Amino acid sequence: MTASDGSTNGRVPWRGVHHLAFVTPDMDATVRFYSGVLDMPLCATLMAGPMRHYFFGIAPDMTVAFFEIPGSPTFAKGAGSPLPDFPVQFDHLSLGMDSEAELLALRERLTAAGCGVTSVVDHGLMRSIYFHDN
Repeated sequence: MTASDGSTNGRVPWRGVHHLAFVTPDMDATVRFYSGVLDMPLCATLMAGPMRHYFFGIAPDMTVAFFEIPGSPTFAKGAGSPLPDFPVQFDHLSLGMDSEAELLALRERLTAAGCGVTSVVDHGLMRSIYFHDN
């Protein structure tokens, strides 16, 4: 937290997550899902050695990124995952929405795109839906 004089009182001045990077075996499918279904703009594309590295915008200065590693292995299914039939590499990414209506609209959008998606799960401090990206 920054004081009125601009100092941080010895604290690290975090602004939030710039990006999280995940692995995908198929960048084209990842682009179709994140840009098409989730409406996240593709805001940067890089080559990281032989791998494509793409960034999708979530909010100002916040992205989710993917490295394409063709033929990457299928990862173990997440124990206790709300979607046990889908392989999980990283347990989950939680994205915030401003309202329950927006959460329900996203659920409808995912369903219309043919994605498996859970009903709304009430965790007490938040309400969530769970889905797989491809």
